[in-house]
Amino acid sequence: MAFFGFKDFDRLSEVDLDIYRFMTANVETVPYLRVRDIAQEAHVSNSSVMRFIHKLGYNSFPEFKLSFQTEHQTVQANNHQLGFITADNFPPDIYAKLELVADRLQQADSIIYCGMGSSAALAEYAARQTAAVGFNSFCVKDPFYPLVTQLKNTSNNLLVTFTVSGKTTELIEMLNNFVTNEDVTLVAVTADPTSPVALMSRYVLSYSTEQKRVEKYYDLTTQVPAMYLIEQLLSFARRLALAN
Repeated sequence: MAFFGFKDFDRLSEVDLDIYRFMTANVETVPYLRVRDIAQEAHVSNSSVMRFIHKLGYNSFPEFKLSFQTEHQTVQANNHQLGFITADNFPPDIYAKLELVADRLQQADSIIYCGMGSSAALAEYAARQTAAVGFNSFCVKDPFYPLVTQLKNTSNNLLVTFTVSGKTTELIEMLNNFVTNEDVTLVAVTADPTSPVALMSRYVLSYSTEQKRVEKYYDLTTQVPAMYLIEQLLSFARRLALAN
C-alpha cells in the first residue's frame, strides 16, 4: 500500500490517471485537501477519487492522507541524504599509500603543509592537527614564502602539498626548488594523480571528485575527500608512534 511506489498502472482507468497526475504534481498540498477539492482540481467526481484511493489499497481518505504525507517526507529525506564520500572516491591502494606516508611523517624532523585558496585552509588544519599530536609541523599558505631559506641546513623534511588540480603554477614553481633535494620528501594530495604536482612528488595521495568552478576563477570543489585523507594519515601516524 503506497502512492509514490505504485507501479500497477494497468489497473488504473483514464479517470484514475487524471487523479494520479494531479496528486504527483501537487505533492505539497494534497495532504491538506479534501476529497471534493481533489475532485474539483482533477475535474472528476468525489466518488472517482474514493475509488482511486481504494484501488491503491487504502480503506479511507484520512488513512490515505496520513500515508501520503509520511511517504513524501521519507522520499524527501532519501533525496537529501548526506553522502559526501565513498570508497569510489579513492584508488584501491589508498590505505597502503597512507601507511607509507604515515611512516615517513612519523620519522620526519619537520612536516610542512602547503596549499593555496581553499587548499590553504586544509593545509592549516593539517598542520595544527599534526602539531597537536606531537609532531613538528607548520603551514605555508604563500607560495612565495622563502621556504628554501628556512629549510637550508636542515634535513629529513616532509613537504605535503594540497591541490585539487595539481596544476597551479605558483605551487609548481615552489616545489621545483625541492624536486632534487634529498632532504625534502614531496607528498601530493590531489584529485589528479597525473598532474605536474603529482608527478613531481614521491608519494601521491589521490582522490576523485567532480571539480566545480564558478565564473572560471572561484573553485567550489568539495574538500571532503582531502579532509578524510588528513584524518586517516594522522590516525595511522599516531598508531605508528604508539607502537614505537
